[in-house]
Amino acid sequence: MGHRRSRRIRAATAAAGLAGLLITAGAIPAAVPAAAAPALAAPGVFAWGGNWDGEVLGRPTDDSNGPTGPPTPTPFALPASPVQVAAGSGDPEGRTSAAVLANGTLAMWGYDRDGELGDPRVTGPGLVIVPGLSNITQVSVGGNHVLALDSSGTVWSWGINTHGELGDRATGGSHPTPVPVPFLNQIVQVSAGDGYSLALRSDGTVWAFGDNGRGQLGDGTIVSRNSPEQIRGLGFITKVVAGTGTSYAIGAGGALLAWGSNAGGLLGNGSTTGQSLTPVAVPGLSGVTAVATAANETLAVVGPAGTMWSWGPNSFGSTGNGTTTPSSSPAPTGLSGVTQVSAGPDNGAAVLANGTLMTWGFNYEGQLGNGSKDVFPPGVAHPTPGPVRTLAGVTQVAFSNGFALAIGSPAPRVPSVIGQTQAEAAQTLQAAGFVLGRVATVVDLTCEFLGEVKTQNPAAGTFDPPGTAVSVAIGKAGGKCL
Repeated sequence: MGHRRSRRIRAATAAAGLAGLLITAGAIPAAVPAAAAPALAAPGVFAWGGNWDGEVLGRPTDDSNGPTGPPTPTPFALPASPVQVAAGSGDPEGRTSAAVLANGTLAMWGYDRDGELGDPRVTGPGLVIVPGLSNITQVSVGGNHVLALDSSGTVWSWGINTHGELGDRATGGSHPTPVPVPFLNQIVQVSAGDGYSLALRSDGTVWAFGDNGRGQLGDGTIVSRNSPEQIRGLGFITKVVAGTGTSYAIGAGGALLAWGSNAGGLLGNGSTTGQSLTPVAVPGLSGVTAVATAANETLAVVGPAGTMWSWGPNSFGSTGNGTTTPSSSPAPTGLSGVTQVSAGPDNGAAVLANGTLMTWGFNYEGQLGNGSKDVFPPGVAHPTPGPVRTLAGVTQVAFSNGFALAIGSPAPRVPSVIGQTQAEAAQTLQAAGFVLGRVATVVDLTCEFLGEVKTQNPAAGTFDPPGTAVSVAIGKAGGKCL
């Protein structure tokens, strides 16, 4: 009995023959016309992970059995397009979320015990457009306080003020509404840490206020301050980051300076004890473009290749270097193409230049965004960065205590190319934003896929970033058809 023919083969001329229809592995047809990849949906805010105080969904959904927030990125509706997101740094508190909107307003939701949402009329965790603020360009959420920067260079602060972190010359209590920080002007960036604040002025100087028990204000003392004071000896600074007690500044030449607590080696100087009351250079690093820190890791983006370096206690693999071994000196992780990093208490995240979001570390609350949650205790370490496949075109990420926020778009699904010729498969994939990868041949004893795609990887319906290569196997004859 002769071979049964697929619909492609039956339509072919006898002169072509089956052999002429077989495709060489790895060959890509030159005749495939170019097709523009479809545009991603307009970017929006996505949130996932623990939702104890409504920091993910705008309403609490936890119960006595643990967090019940979504383990995959979920759209969070806002009244205008987002331009920046921020997440509180506190542990276990600080579960507050924020987004600067394109119209200059500030949206906030989540934890509000100390007035973090900026509106005393609010009694729950729902979405708030902070009253009295306009032309906002940046927001930073600390443990229990918030800093916002407007286009005039004015800094606004609100929330708890235990250590003077609001910078209003008072200490204690809290402020549920934003107030301008006195004596600060021409500010271009702010960073709210755990009980203290840093502000960067347009002239490259850095100003600090709040808790100084570990030298995190960098003034050579451990005396807390309730009004801004300049940190001396820094030179021209381009970015500042306030952490849980360790501070960082990037210099104009890409040098990284650190001061404050050295718990677990966060100063990156090869030791794991003590503190530095004044800024010191982090050895072995140059060309730093971004930095993020939390209690158990510091992440830095280095050089034009966007290589990620990390160091610190490395709880649950939070440094992203593929191990759970602590490190007190910076070392490359192997991840490159990074444009932004974010750090949570036991987690890290990186945005790649192609819009892919990578996450790693602890996943008890689903904060890795991969659709799973781990049982705790004992908990599982995920020390190697992995992609959040349901998001694409990501431009920003903010990690916090058990949850995360990102600005991006839903990732496209890989289309099915089963039953298509190689040329058709290449066109279908290109039209959906993917590319044809490795092409192999496989014996098709059914003779239903002769000269056509029999299998594909990734499978149809899989979420993957645009540009992902899809490998296919083309059926070929191998004896009598079954």
